[in-house]
Amino acid sequence: MALISQTSYTLGRPKFAIASLSLGSNAYHNLPTKIRVASKLGYDGIEIFIPDFEAFVAEVRDGQHAELFDSLFPDTLPLDELETACAEALLKLCISHNLEIPLLQPLRNFENFRSQAQLDVALDEAERWFRLMAIMKCELILVCSNHIPLPHPITREYTREMYLDAQVDALRQLGARAEKYEVKIGYEPLSWGTVVDNWMQIWDVVKRVDRKNVGVLLDSFNTLGNQYADPGEASCIRPQQTLAKMLQNLTEMSRVIPAEKIFFYQIADGVRPQEILTDTEDMPRRMKWSRTSRVFPCEPPASRLDSVSDQENPSTGYLGFLPVTQMSYLVHRTGYRGWWSLEVYNSSLHVSDEECPWSHARRGIAGLKTLWEITKDEITRDEIKATANCKQDDLEETDQKRHTYNSTGNAKKDGTWK
Repeated sequence: MALISQTSYTLGRPKFAIASLSLGSNAYHNLPTKIRVASKLGYDGIEIFIPDFEAFVAEVRDGQHAELFDSLFPDTLPLDELETACAEALLKLCISHNLEIPLLQPLRNFENFRSQAQLDVALDEAERWFRLMAIMKCELILVCSNHIPLPHPITREYTREMYLDAQVDALRQLGARAEKYEVKIGYEPLSWGTVVDNWMQIWDVVKRVDRKNVGVLLDSFNTLGNQYADPGEASCIRPQQTLAKMLQNLTEMSRVIPAEKIFFYQIADGVRPQEILTDTEDMPRRMKWSRTSRVFPCEPPASRLDSVSDQENPSTGYLGFLPVTQMSYLVHRTGYRGWWSLEVYNSSLHVSDEECPWSHARRGIAGLKTLWEITKDEITRDEIKATANCKQDDLEETDQKRHTYNSTGNAKKDGTWK
């Protein structure tokens, strides 16, 4: 039964979080409101979206949220002191609502550096956020790949290998800066990244960075939205792609990335766009799709069943069409036991209705609970199968021994009985 002890899973549910951006646009819904809503609906944590934090600082500057500050209202302070006071107030609010802040995101444009001087500017900007993260007791920052406007950064003189070598060096230096603040770096491929757009590239870079505080951030939408889906196709599936091929890729991911190097798991599904999308100079088609058409995992399907499916890419049975349940199971198979966090962009977030944060939070927590139950069922089936295999191995071993001895217990020697 040793095999079971080696492969046994811990079935305690992961901590659930939601990105503040997924609770409504900051044009209508402020960060303190989102924190209160997330707590009320049972989340364990909330990701802080940097534009939401910056909007909160601007609101405080304008005299709002006085109830969050015990002493002198900080609206007249210099910006760095104001940001510090706001970070302290948000931490206090989260603590009072039993919420953690597992992630700050995103640190954009940390890529395509052609000189140390360019990199130094980006490192200094990152350090501003590291300082605030230490105040908010947030240990992880998301660094994403990016859409890089023309001209394309890869040329005959500056190859993809040179580009990625420079990114390894940049992240190594970023990790060194972050270490002073006990901050970790989670590197994520965006599905529309100009150069870096998949987990294989991210893992190659992270391996070569070779720092304990630099790891991989996996995102179901960005992984599946690049390697499985394509909103430029009528079916919204990449040409020649099948579910079976996608699952082979994800199985390889679960095999090669060690659990300790997966720092965070973000979750979203997607619906097909109403029309085929095309790239424009300032916005790739996958970026357009991402910002309007993400949905929460395991949401009930629309009244009309998805008609664009076939045997090789069957319907999921949910509102979204991406194989999020399978990916979540395979992420768990790596041994990862960290956060499951929702990151959903959708046109529905850009409304002023006060119900917006509540409705999205309800949909999200219901989806997470369903997704975990599905994952747990798969794990249980694995355990039963592994147990059955072990029992079968024991039976075969016993049967072999039975045929190795004669009825008097004398061992067979040289193919003949004594």
